[in-house]
Amino acid sequence: MTAEQTSHQFVIPSIGFHASRRQWLKSLIACGVCGTLGVSGYPKSAAAMGPPPAEDVTGISSLETYRIRSVLELTGEVRLKAQGAVATRKDGKQLVARTAKVNSTSTLDYDEQYRLGVGDTESAGTQYYHEATSEITVDQHTTKTVLREPCREIVRFGTASGFVTAAPANPLFAAERDLIEGSLTTMYLDQLLTDQEVSIADKWTVDDAMACRLLNLDAIHQGKLTVCLVDMDKEKAQLEVKGELTASVRNVATELVIDGKAVMDRQAGYVSWLAIQIDETREIGEAEPGFKIQAQLRVLRAPIESMTSNRGLVEVLRDVPSVEAASLLQFQSDLGFYRFLADRRWSTYRDNGEEATLRFIVKNRLVAQCNVNNLVDMEPGSQLSLEGYQADIRRLMASTGGEILEVSEKLTSTSHRMLRIVATGRVEGVPIRWVHYHLSNDQGRRLAMAFTFDEDSLEGFGDQDMQIVNSLELMAWPSKLDANALEESTVVAEPKKSASTGSTSSTKK
Repeated sequence: MTAEQTSHQFVIPSIGFHASRRQWLKSLIACGVCGTLGVSGYPKSAAAMGPPPAEDVTGISSLETYRIRSVLELTGEVRLKAQGAVATRKDGKQLVARTAKVNSTSTLDYDEQYRLGVGDTESAGTQYYHEATSEITVDQHTTKTVLREPCREIVRFGTASGFVTAAPANPLFAAERDLIEGSLTTMYLDQLLTDQEVSIADKWTVDDAMACRLLNLDAIHQGKLTVCLVDMDKEKAQLEVKGELTASVRNVATELVIDGKAVMDRQAGYVSWLAIQIDETREIGEAEPGFKIQAQLRVLRAPIESMTSNRGLVEVLRDVPSVEAASLLQFQSDLGFYRFLADRRWSTYRDNGEEATLRFIVKNRLVAQCNVNNLVDMEPGSQLSLEGYQADIRRLMASTGGEILEVSEKLTSTSHRMLRIVATGRVEGVPIRWVHYHLSNDQGRRLAMAFTFDEDSLEGFGDQDMQIVNSLELMAWPSKLDANALEESTVVAEPKKSASTGSTSSTKK
């Protein structure tokens, strides 16, 4: 540190996360410190309570605004568990039934405005996307995903159970959410910096909680993410980022080896450039395949005066209907011609149009399953009677020795006629509950849904079935279908079959 720099040292204890982090870091640098539905929209009946109140982020000095461009390229293999395969050996290690080559490229270009609070629930950010595309090839099957126009404006905010990523104007598809969340949360990029006085070759450790937010991890169980100052001049500081982490993502074990470089703009106090390699080996989960990949990520970042959309974080947060509504994803069967909104813990396991299976995974545990069957159309205006449906369910239950607990009939929020039968029984001695639905419209379209879970999971399952059924919409058959509303995607577990969980994209072999 020079004599001139030493003479200008001072401390401003009132400046912290609640003031501009850029301003805070600049004050440190001045001291010579290198620092740091309908289905087309959300349910109209959503509660008014929402994410962090807009007034929490109205202070201009508390907001950071950047233009960001990132490119992620990865290669490796996905690890798939075949049906009926034993998941683990006696030594606790997983058996890999099958592997498939994977390579992917994704590009994100967006404006971002955010505020980091002391805790997650006080943090929030918004992004406006100029470009968001990805192309992934698994076992010679390529899927391209493009963020839809109504979803270009994104909000992220912390809740007691973690961060929520949503598009206030329209629910996201799962593929869109995965695309924009990526492998790095850039609103936490400046957490690589330190507020300690450092010299060239000095190292520091990134706080585990901040490293988890940056890398989208649940927890770090072993290892540390470290940063080293390797060089600097009056304008820039050159940093080296390294880490070997044993961690978890959605309660699935993963191991990461991180090796990268970053540049800090010393005049403005922010990370302006990052190039990082991540080697990751993730175990097979209940909802997703495992994988072993090598990812190359490059990020360019520069401060801007305002968002291109002319809508800042305050305005965007006001448009979020509620935490519950923002947490919903849109599921759409391009082969079965129906769609609905559901909790993001649901995932599509298979879908061939006539039949589909969805699974409700909580903390990497299968809690419930939903089987969907497209039924033969009836004549327009004709409907199955509740008595007839009840007789059908009794025949199905003959082998379980169960009983019917509830029978009801009503119109859903999307004006479909709903028949509902709740039954209980035993399978291999385990008490099981089934909730059966028959849904139909005046045009003769019909759909059957059956939710299955054990009695011990009743409380955890809650009203997941009603959320799906009340938002379900039977779409017109292909002759009347709006092709722009559909997505064709690939279920990684079955790479040669089409599935139905994503965004506007095209699939080719």
